[in-house]
Amino acid sequence: MMIPYILTSALEKFPKDNRFELLEGWIERAPNLWSFQFRVKLSEQSTIYIWEWTVWHLVAVGSLANPNIRIYPDATSGITVTFPHQDYNEEISQEGPWRLGKPCLERPIAAFQRQSWSGEPADFTERLIWWIGRLLLWIDAAATESLLKEGDPFELPVYPTRNPAYMLGFCETQNDLNWWSERSDIWGFATISKIPGAIDTAVVSAFMNQSRQIIRKVKWSNSIPTDSNSIDAVWLMLPKLVVFEPWRSPSTWQELSNLLINFSINLPDILAEAGAKLRRIDRRPKDEHSKHLIIGFPIAEHVGKNIQRIHWIAIQNLKLCGRKNIRKGFSGRAEARRQWDKDLATSTKPLEWRRTANWASDQLRKRGEAEDEIRSKSILIIGVGTLGSAIAENLLRMGVTRMALLDYDKMLIGNLSRNLLTMADVGHPKVNQMAKRLNMATPDAAVIAFPFEFPPNIEADVNKLKKWDVIVDCTASDVVLHAMSKFPWGSEKIFASLSMTWKANGMFAYAASETGFPAIDAIERFSAISPSPHIESIGEMEGIGCWHPVFPATADDVSLWGAIGSKFIRMAILNRKKIAVIFTQQEDGSVKRTDA
Repeated sequence: MMIPYILTSALEKFPKDNRFELLEGWIERAPNLWSFQFRVKLSEQSTIYIWEWTVWHLVAVGSLANPNIRIYPDATSGITVTFPHQDYNEEISQEGPWRLGKPCLERPIAAFQRQSWSGEPADFTERLIWWIGRLLLWIDAAATESLLKEGDPFELPVYPTRNPAYMLGFCETQNDLNWWSERSDIWGFATISKIPGAIDTAVVSAFMNQSRQIIRKVKWSNSIPTDSNSIDAVWLMLPKLVVFEPWRSPSTWQELSNLLINFSINLPDILAEAGAKLRRIDRRPKDEHSKHLIIGFPIAEHVGKNIQRIHWIAIQNLKLCGRKNIRKGFSGRAEARRQWDKDLATSTKPLEWRRTANWASDQLRKRGEAEDEIRSKSILIIGVGTLGSAIAENLLRMGVTRMALLDYDKMLIGNLSRNLLTMADVGHPKVNQMAKRLNMATPDAAVIAFPFEFPPNIEADVNKLKKWDVIVDCTASDVVLHAMSKFPWGSEKIFASLSMTWKANGMFAYAASETGFPAIDAIERFSAISPSPHIESIGEMEGIGCWHPVFPATADDVSLWGAIGSKFIRMAILNRKKIAVIFTQQEDGSVKRTDA
């Protein structure tokens, strides 16, 4: 079969290197999949895990205009163990004679950055040279046990996950580490709660001791229904991560049991005891109990640094013997069922790993979060229209999880042109629906709704509004501002008031840190600097008949002021100074700031 010229010419141009030897040229393994076989030589001393010469396959996949390149160890003469920065290296590929333990060469691994790593080139021949060069660096680092160096980000081994879509979230902060370290028991039961509407996604919501007493409830968004009486998992706490050298995760129950023996942990006995307790607790005649086994251990987020928090990994379909289970050749007595559970722990049955992730607030927002001073505040937003709802969502996603929304209006069809809510929310109180949306937005959200007018005329409602650190007004109502100035807040608050100018061409923003909102000052500054609307443009009605005039503004303008308003609130919290400014959108889309 004819091999494309771009492939053959690339190998012909390959420079001579005494550490590289081509064993077999390009072979088309499948449509749009080609590979060649080669071997490379260590420049370091060989070890029991990686010898002087190892055989590899470079695989090009996809369009030859810009194919994806991967390198895999040969099935028989390649490395057989799993190292850090490498995929699980046990299975043989169905596409060719190589193992699936692809080393992670394309990522900017710290060990390689010290070798003047500068990025993958564009030319195909240069790409091949670059990939082989990266492999040479990788094998040397593997042989010298320097793939993970002090200060590098901590990396878990790759687990042979059967379904990557399954996700189990947990919440472990640095403070929780102390709580776990003070406990003497090493196992118990746990509750797992599904996230409504999500596909195969759940959270660990409660931990119990071996007597089924709750020892820790995990605080999640109230949109996640929890049943603390449900037993869905067995938890097991280890002193540290267990792996086979150099960095392979166990793949069978027997392998896991063998690893735990190193910590004097008897997994067969634990599963036998857990199964017996479940049979006593649940009197229903189930055939078997299908649970999770979640395994915790302390980790440092960077290699060689201090331990910072607990991490959990999970195995699903832990099938412990039920009250009705009877094995052929065994009696139906309790001891026979205990032996059944022990036998599972020593069997060669594959472990069904489930993906896990730490959903603590600081971990959820690795891609972007507000300052600690911002995230530690509780915020009350008065007015959840187009601007207020946008600001509420921005603040939540930046880490302000303790939030209250106050608005008496119901959602109308006309609101849909700019509001974040949908047709399903029409007719409902805006705050109720927006709170539901935000509580489903992140698993740590704690957003509550106040569907009443401001100021409230019921003492209980008045007291509900006094506990918030930051008060944000998004009503664009002078009446509300005057009411805020007279309201008995009880202590100094950080106030912010945001209102869009006519047609959302600008936004006035005011902030102060006082015991009451300075309404007169804010209104005077707004009146002095905000442009007046054209009288002839006022009066566009929403619908036919005696309806109220609408406020014209497109969704993109509202989103712009929602973003700038969120930044203004951040600065108001950090600076705690009186600020009055107007932001004005220019014809080219830029924004001008003018102090009032």
